[in-house]
Amino acid sequence: MDHFERYFQRNKTEYPLSFPDGLDMIVIVPVLDDREIFQTLESLCCCRVADEKAGVLVVVNHSEVAETALKERNRALAYELKQWIARHPVYGIRIEVIEAFDLPAKSAGVGLARKIAMDEAARYFYRQGRTDCPIASLDADTLVVPEYLTGIIRKFRDSRVAGLTLAYAHRYKEDGYPEILRQAIVRYELYLRYYQQALVFCGHPYAFTCIGSAFAVRAADYVLQGGMNKRQAGEDFYFIQKLISTGRFAHLPEVCVYPSPRFSERTPFGTGRAVRAIADNGGRYPVYHFEAFRALKFFFDGIALLYKKDNDRIHAYFRKQAVGVRAFLSDTDMEGCLAEINANCASEKQFVKRFFDNFNAFRVLKYLNFVHPDYYPEMEIMEAVQALASEIGLSCSGTPAGYLEELRKR
Repeated sequence: MDHFERYFQRNKTEYPLSFPDGLDMIVIVPVLDDREIFQTLESLCCCRVADEKAGVLVVVNHSEVAETALKERNRALAYELKQWIARHPVYGIRIEVIEAFDLPAKSAGVGLARKIAMDEAARYFYRQGRTDCPIASLDADTLVVPEYLTGIIRKFRDSRVAGLTLAYAHRYKEDGYPEILRQAIVRYELYLRYYQQALVFCGHPYAFTCIGSAFAVRAADYVLQGGMNKRQAGEDFYFIQKLISTGRFAHLPEVCVYPSPRFSERTPFGTGRAVRAIADNGGRYPVYHFEAFRALKFFFDGIALLYKKDNDRIHAYFRKQAVGVRAFLSDTDMEGCLAEINANCASEKQFVKRFFDNFNAFRVLKYLNFVHPDYYPEMEIMEAVQALASEIGLSCSGTPAGYLEELRKR
């Protein structure tokens, strides 16, 4: 029994599909009472296709404990989607709807909805004997560039990547959004880019932004990494970390998606809730202090020098670190971790890779939460971005939107 068969033995729920043979890619889109899905489908239908064929799998879902009114709207939306699809046939693109209604309350949410769709896409490619094909994840409020389908298909076809992230840009310039919403989404995206560029500044090799509407995975690697999890929020972040650990993860800057800047309360955390919180706080958005990243950079800069060093040399290096870093290293027994890595590496390159596999995005986040606020106070997003800008040579008009537009170029 191969790993696909074992995976489907453990994940037996199956939703029958009628996709034709020969698809080169499947895009999955979870939907919960969201009429922006029609604009998203129109955007996908405008994608250029040559010889490629793509499927789009829309998963209309709700919990068994959802309000009756929401369930009724969701069922009506699924019916309307099927009617819309029948009226809009598109060459090279096939769209199907899964009705994932009354999901178990303990696991219902965007993670389970994304998993249902990605599992079915993986099952399709397995039965087709084409497990090298990509599965792309999109959200119901997200538009795409015309090169979205062909760009992803060709990247997976021409390389060995297990997965990739795409470029993204929230649509804050569109008409119809109140000014407070524009200000909030600019600051939120500014934070996402501040965080990612701060990791680049630190020298971390895995400085990727992980959002559910901007990644894709090869079907074989999706199954090898255990599939999508059922988390009700953050499911994308956790899954992408597994793909990064393969060493075959990449960024595809020429393919961009455009998420909505709207408020949302549907997940425990994430874009919608963050935007709401920023708006409710009058535009203020305290974030991790830049000095915490600077201290981490100082630590990372000397890691290669610790290859095949004894505990005394490692301990001496740790004593040179900022007090917050020292406390975190002690709390997580990093000396013992480095000793174990050293004992099992035959080269400096392998040592550094294994170190960053250990000090991955999870551990960076754990470090940042550990040192705030006891060692570093949070700082306002604009102060943080200005501190970063002075280090990486970023120049702009000095407004939040100005900094955002400059960071989007990186």
